[in-house]
Amino acid sequence: MIEARSQKGLPFILLAAVVQGWLLYGIYHALRDHHWPATDHAWLYSLLAIVIFIPVTVELLSEFAWRLTLWSMVAVLMVCFFYFGWHYGTRIDPQPFGPEPVERDYFSVGLELGVLWLLLLPFAQTRLSSGSWKPGYDVIFSHAWRNKLVLAEAALFTGLFWLLLFLWQTLFHMLGINYFKELFEEPIFIFPVTSLTFGCAVHLVGSVERFTAVVLEQILNVLKWLAAVAGAILVLFSIALILKWPSLVYTGQKAIGVSWLLWLLAVIVLLLNAAYRDGSVSQPYPRWLSLALRCAVPFMIVVALTALYALAVRIGHFGLTVERFWALVVAGMGILYSLGYSSSIVRSSWLGGIAGINVKAALVLIVVLCAALTPLLSPYRLAANSQYKRVELNGLASLANDRSSSWLVSPLTYLRFDSGEYGRDRLKELANRQVGVDADAVRKAANFELQKASRFERDRVLDPAALLTNLRVFPAGRALDKELTQAVLNDLGGPGGVLQLRQTSQDMVGLFVDLNADATDEFVLLTKYSGFVYAHREGGWFRTAAVVNPPASGADFAAKKREDLEKGNFFASRSKWDDLVIGGRTYRIEPQQPR
Repeated sequence: MIEARSQKGLPFILLAAVVQGWLLYGIYHALRDHHWPATDHAWLYSLLAIVIFIPVTVELLSEFAWRLTLWSMVAVLMVCFFYFGWHYGTRIDPQPFGPEPVERDYFSVGLELGVLWLLLLPFAQTRLSSGSWKPGYDVIFSHAWRNKLVLAEAALFTGLFWLLLFLWQTLFHMLGINYFKELFEEPIFIFPVTSLTFGCAVHLVGSVERFTAVVLEQILNVLKWLAAVAGAILVLFSIALILKWPSLVYTGQKAIGVSWLLWLLAVIVLLLNAAYRDGSVSQPYPRWLSLALRCAVPFMIVVALTALYALAVRIGHFGLTVERFWALVVAGMGILYSLGYSSSIVRSSWLGGIAGINVKAALVLIVVLCAALTPLLSPYRLAANSQYKRVELNGLASLANDRSSSWLVSPLTYLRFDSGEYGRDRLKELANRQVGVDADAVRKAANFELQKASRFERDRVLDPAALLTNLRVFPAGRALDKELTQAVLNDLGGPGGVLQLRQTSQDMVGLFVDLNADATDEFVLLTKYSGFVYAHREGGWFRTAAVVNPPASGADFAAKKREDLEKGNFFASRSKWDDLVIGGRTYRIEPQQPR
């Protein structure tokens, strides 16, 4: 039997859908033709945040449309989301539109707002339905899962609707009638119709309460059995992890990959909640399986602490980034969940204590997300400060051997392109820096980064003399004399030199080795993808050959090359010119006319 929800909310759903569709079309039109609000990012992101989330909020809460409390909540949500968008548009992505298309990152801010919105909705619905901010956990659980199910089914309904329209236009197109194909591809049709279809789907799915409950029951019943498999993985992996701890932490570089540890924690939390549901089922498994899962839960602490340690190591060496900030948030939530869930196995026969932990964790995450969408805890601001400190304390010379500092992800490039206006402000400070470690080199490099139009504009050797001063030369104890230094300096910016070959200075090393069995060492200048050979002839040093590196294999290619050189693991392999072998890789020498 179909349980009809209050039909009083339907007009509000239709009105919200129509308004949303036309506003989305207006924003699309502004983006396409480069006029306001697209030309003002503060307004663009603020309006997008409101247009995407506020109408759907009204649609989901339409049954309470005649209550003043609902509209007070909607007003507060609108103000907050408007500000979050304003902050993102002014401090994170303020670059104006120009004649050339610019790639915009709508997904990251949309994801943050979407997660925050999904967390807030159940609390608002609980207040509206019960009149209290502290109802039973079963009410919050029901609203939280029902929202996700309704949205997913409404999205599926909308997708199927467009498949039918595609079939419609294709059939008529086969008969030479193109009217429908042209109509359905018009943005003025796509945006309003899609929004209206989605709104109607929300009403249709939400009005069939019994069907929604049955589907939710089926999904959770299937997921709960996967918790047993996930628990076995957790225990086995945790034991292996404990045994591997000494070998994982001794290097001090990278303890272990963090992302998969966080995924494991997230999956365990999801599946345990699928089994616990709203707390009404006291024994969701056979007794032996319930006991086994309860014993597995404390192993979450091992994984969470390892993930947190690995993050701390990477941040300590390579600084904070936006991605590492969110990984820290997830790891912190993992600690909260693992400690809370572990304590619940002592207090209850199953996991009765996790209800309170879930509510507290949701509230903590809401606070963190709200703060992260403002300057208070903005990951872009924190990342910019961290990368700025790396350069301020270490300069550029010590970062040259940093395995993470490739030309795409160096601290200066990160400040320019990955940390918003916060990073660019910090980069301007470095561009005006007069004192400190490598002050001159840092100032020149920062000014060059500020002039870049794209991160893909490769780095240039800004100060060849400083580069050679810090050049690693092998074997140990060898050094460039004055004549060789001048010859290399002349080539760095000359025709066919390092600048023209677009090599990054961070991967350059020098090597003295006899390549042609004449009892005299040649000098090899190696970069990441190429190099030069200098031979001493009467009158000085001359560039006599080019070096073709083997194809790079893996992120540690350059580091492995330096490691082999430090161990003395290199020799010349005979050919017309002897090839250079470093470790197991052969560098082909191609003779050139002396210069």
